[in-house]
Amino acid sequence: MRDHLGNFMVAGNLGFARGVLLLEDCEGTFTWVVSGTGGDDVHAFATVAAFMGTNGMRLKTRTTGATAADNLAVEKAMSYPESGLLVARLRVCPVAVAPFDYIQVLLDVSDGAAGHGACLQLDVAAGKVYYQAAGGGFVEIVALAAPVYEGAFMTVELAVDLLTNQYLGCMVNGLRADLAGLAMVSAGAVAYRFARLGVTIATAGAAACEAYVDSVYVGEFLDL
Repeated sequence: MRDHLGNFMVAGNLGFARGVLLLEDCEGTFTWVVSGTGGDDVHAFATVAAFMGTNGMRLKTRTTGATAADNLAVEKAMSYPESGLLVARLRVCPVAVAPFDYIQVLLDVSDGAAGHGACLQLDVAAGKVYYQAAGGGFVEIVALAAPVYEGAFMTVELAVDLLTNQYLGCMVNGLRADLAGLAMVSAGAVAYRFARLGVTIATAGAAACEAYVDSVYVGEFLDL
């Protein structure tokens, strides 16, 4: 299976290349939709958060009144993929491991009739990765278990088949897992046709957690 590969930030007009739904280099205006426990959380493009270029996306849960299960989520909606095969790839850096409960990467889609969702959940402190099963629970992907190196950017990838509403596979920090045939979560009837990428961070205790995100790509698998 092959899709767009490599450092995509340096070429021109890739935002309108066939199969490209989203390229986010975090160098422009912050236009992501934000939700969570609120307060003095941080959701902005910042130089300190950059993997490539000048800026990256800095995400930090609230500091004032911080408690366990605080969360901060950002999402971006985009067009539905023409091919029905979709991949998201991004760089993620947990600034410190201990405060984290998890980092989630989500793909939500609707074909105009029904919605479905796929999610990877990274247990940062334990170095474990889970996928969200059709019933809504999270199942460990044993092949991806590896300690997280604090302060390092890791690549996270999630691929789904919208023709069957199933996972295809995923990759975290250089380790790959085949998830083909596993059903995505059903969201029931949804009238709109769209795809959406989300990133969520959540705390393990009464201390804020912080992550950097950069080099975000969402696009189609063009060749099978």
